[in-house]
Amino acid sequence: MKFPSLNPYYRTALLLIVMAGILIITAVLTNRSDFTSAELVVAGLVCLLTGVFFTTLSGSDPLDLRYLSLFPAQGSINLTRTCADLGIQGNASIIPKGREGRTRTMQFIPVAVYNGEPLPMDSFVTGPDTAGILMDPSCAPLLRLLQEREHLVIPPDMPALHSLIRELGVDVLEVAGRVRSTHEGEIISVTLEEYRLIGGCRVLAEESPRCCTTNPCPVCSLFASVFAEGTGKVIQLERCAPDPKRPTVMAVFSVLSE
Repeated sequence: MKFPSLNPYYRTALLLIVMAGILIITAVLTNRSDFTSAELVVAGLVCLLTGVFFTTLSGSDPLDLRYLSLFPAQGSINLTRTCADLGIQGNASIIPKGREGRTRTMQFIPVAVYNGEPLPMDSFVTGPDTAGILMDPSCAPLLRLLQEREHLVIPPDMPALHSLIRELGVDVLEVAGRVRSTHEGEIISVTLEEYRLIGGCRVLAEESPRCCTTNPCPVCSLFASVFAEGTGKVIQLERCAPDPKRPTVMAVFSVLSE
């Protein structure tokens, strides 16, 4: 049997039901048989009915997040293993749309170091300067849906981008209780506290930290894409580290200068 979680609705319902019991018991014990006793009983019934109403709003998530968080895990692990077998060891970089005439934002996984040099349109990039695999980021369907349904508009200045990241994480996607986004020079840090999909992050970290930096999950990929489209520059994922004890994840990105 699955009991409702102690969310604010459940706590409020519990408090009202307790108050109802106190009011009705007080009316019975005093036994005044007057208007005051009747008021206590009516107040108790009102509290009881309101508590029952709040109980209907206190159900837990329709999907168990322990399972939901694992949905993208194996796909990222498989791609990371394939890249490792092919000798592709670089960190994923997000190429914004409009750059080099691209019509959509792309993800580039380089063989080694990538500094933001121009890339051809081919999926398999080979050249004297850099080589790797060019593909759609894992957030591509999510980003399209946000643009079509939520009319997502990505601002061009960094302070507004930080605000947008917090809004996406907490209010729109509701994947975290709190999101802190900061930048210092060319380094951007995003910390997700009370992260609801922490289970998937820990599975990837246990397999290899390279899973996150080679093929970021849809959430980190979305944040990187937002920063890339907002700044018009290539954004590279440098590190993603879930806390082993708390539901907190920190992702570190870098803005490539080329």
